[in-house]
Amino acid sequence: MRRKARSAGRAVNDAALPKYAISVASDLSGVPQQQLRRMEESGLLTPKRTTGNTRRYSDDDVAQIAEVSNLIEEGVNAAGIQRVLTLRVALKAALAENESLRERLAASAGATAPQAAPGTERDARREGEAG
Repeated sequence: MRRKARSAGRAVNDAALPKYAISVASDLSGVPQQQLRRMEESGLLTPKRTTGNTRRYSDDDVAQIAEVSNLIEEGVNAAGIQRVLTLRVALKAALAENESLRERLAASAGATAPQAAPGTERDARREGEAG
């Protein structure tokens, strides 16, 4: 039987590419398979599924497994872990937006007027006032 050709649209080293079976994800993370299933049932983890409904974990999923495991070890319950994960996503988005706005501001400021070296304009005014 011939295998279906894979699309070359996603790079192999794409961290979001689902490529690990549950057994491999378990080995990589050190978390038992049953606990991975419980994490999924609790909504703390959402591995992708193949057409045959087999779980596939990405490198991002394995990193999230480590985060969730650390929070569990610290005594955080499932609702708390869900909140922490949600806040981390929101923080990441806010930081990206902040960086984008800073870049736009810098580009806008650079396009409107050349900037003097820091302190140069202020020092020149002081000398004029003193003299």
